[in-house]
Amino acid sequence: KPSTSNTITPVITYGVKTKNHGILPDVKNREDFAGWGNDEIIGVKIGVNVGAIKYRVHTVNGKWLGWVTGNNWNDYNNGYAGDDVNAIDAIEVYYETNISKTGGKYYRAKYQVKGKGMKSYWDNQYDNEKDKNQDGYAGAFGIPIVELLMSLE
Repeated sequence: KPSTSNTITPVITYGVKTKNHGILPDVKNREDFAGWGNDEIIGVKIGVNVGAIKYRVHTVNGKWLGWVTGNNWNDYNNGYAGDDVNAIDAIEVYYETNISKTGGKYYRAKYQVKGKGMKSYWDNQYDNEKDKNQDGYAGAFGIPIVELLMSLE
């Protein structure tokens, strides 16, 4: 039976870089969203306090960029996802639980995005799961993302 005395609740911290407002302050869980008005997101960084996270983005010019695991705007190769130029239209996130630290409980990344000009968010995506309501990523090809919401559940 896992010990609960050393159990850590995982927290996800994330931030975005937008075309016109640059790097915005980080957000924890769903305390707020990452984004600014209708400004296109060109970079995303994600970090966790326990476990591991990997993520990648798709840009409006039609390609998935490589997976990254870092959480640092100063590390162009692995610190964040995005190319600092092209708007991001989709994001794929996968959270790996460290069950020895979470008291044996598994968590998933739960995330959703809002497309440019839209009034509401698209449905939640869990990790990179695929089913009748999920296609493995959040977003829609060709529509820039302007807001991002995330948590671990």
